[in-house]
Amino acid sequence: MTESLLLWALPALFVLSLFAMRSASLPFWQSFNLDPDYYYLLNGLRIVEGLSPTDVSHPGTPIQIMIGAIIRAMHPFASTEQVVDLVLGDPEGHLMVVTDAIYLLVGLSLWLMGREVWRWGGLVPALLAQSAPFLVRIIVKMALHPKPEPFMVMAAALLTAVAFAALRAEQPKDRHAVWAGVVMGFGIVCKIHFVSLGVLPLLLFDRRRVLVYGLASTIAIAVFFAPALGSLDIWLDWMRRITQGSGAYGAGPQTVIDPSRFFRAIWHLFSGKWFYTGALILSLATMADQARRGGLGATLRDRRVRLLLGVVAAALLTQIMIAKQPAPHYMVPPLMLTGPALALLWSLSRESLPEKWWTGCWAVLGVVLALAGGNAMVRQRAELAQWTRETLAFPTERFGACAKVYYDAASAKSFAFQRGDLNALARYSPKLEKLFPADEFSWFIFDHTWWKQSLMRWNHPVELDAVLAAYPCAVFRGNQFHRFRDLTTGRHFDDTCMANDEMIFTIGITCSGAPVAPQRH
Repeated sequence: MTESLLLWALPALFVLSLFAMRSASLPFWQSFNLDPDYYYLLNGLRIVEGLSPTDVSHPGTPIQIMIGAIIRAMHPFASTEQVVDLVLGDPEGHLMVVTDAIYLLVGLSLWLMGREVWRWGGLVPALLAQSAPFLVRIIVKMALHPKPEPFMVMAAALLTAVAFAALRAEQPKDRHAVWAGVVMGFGIVCKIHFVSLGVLPLLLFDRRRVLVYGLASTIAIAVFFAPALGSLDIWLDWMRRITQGSGAYGAGPQTVIDPSRFFRAIWHLFSGKWFYTGALILSLATMADQARRGGLGATLRDRRVRLLLGVVAAALLTQIMIAKQPAPHYMVPPLMLTGPALALLWSLSRESLPEKWWTGCWAVLGVVLALAGGNAMVRQRAELAQWTRETLAFPTERFGACAKVYYDAASAKSFAFQRGDLNALARYSPKLEKLFPADEFSWFIFDHTWWKQSLMRWNHPVELDAVLAAYPCAVFRGNQFHRFRDLTTGRHFDDTCMANDEMIFTIGITCSGAPVAPQRH
């Protein structure tokens, strides 16, 4: 009874950490939050209206379905038009409820994983498996948002739970293959590169269960993607571009990969991920030692080894899949396998080490994991709190008479809404235009998924010279300021200042709010 209660400890601690870090990083419209929080909010709103989501690059459909369901549940007796108005009027309140639900589901998935590992091997391996989200700061940082990453945490935990349930059984059953397929379909539709984790339980299944697993995965993909079928052409075009391009997001020569960068990126994905990298090295060393001592055939008959081989293969396949765009947050699924790998190593290492050494090594590792995990949580919250303080400290009220031009990516609610709305194919621009002052503009200084580089006032392109002529001063704010400078070469700015990682440029006014005599710009 005590052990089963302890299985709630780490999931509860992680959920509390998420709530604490969210409180340090609000509002959601800050530049380091808005992508894709507002995209997903407005695409979830499209689902409330009975429309297909149009931000399908992940494709992310289960998250959008959940957001739509929560929004509808928050206003059960309101008409659809009233719901739209309520969400546009209070986006932050709705995102708070959505993230509340996500955090609780993440905690539940971690508990389910721990329970299945506990049933297989006891409390210690269960706690090792549950430690994964504490060992790398990027996991908790990404899990804060209504985006695919917390769902990757859930899917990886649930797939691990099914794998350990199959490991515990004398012979995996059809139900194990079905549940593994459902989780795989869910994970893949949340974010396509989750497909690489499909090898995780594969070596545990016989031929029949492999077929059941594949069939269940296919059906689950179809079911979870169904609400986005109206945007299938958008998704297929996106997949064609990112597959053929040798660079990030389909950029670069259309040669699929650039070998000079691709393999170096795979290597660099290990950088700074000490527990993950160490777990993979120890896994390979342990399997090699088992094969040396007992022979390859006997080693592979050990189902623990086969599952560990699946963990290693899933991790490495993920790195291969994401090497064209080696962003740290794409590593969330394989990073979540660090804990399950340690759980399997705990069991396997007992057979190759003297009991005294085995107990001492794992005790030391447990202390190191606890200290490292706690330190990661504290540092991450402190970093988010500092970002928020510095971002919100800049006194924007002193620029009341000026045009406010927000460029990629700026901490401003109108900019967050503008980017989110364009990802929803500008469906809500007519309503949003009435909610915000006429002196706020968004300048997209990069080509985005569904729209090109442009200065806009909601769904209306505008000219910069016309904006400058209409106001006595102008203030430009965003964090991609090197690109902004390139686009404004030759234009004179009267002052520059910083707000966290965003640079502010002014015309006709200084950063302190003092007017500047007109010049030719």
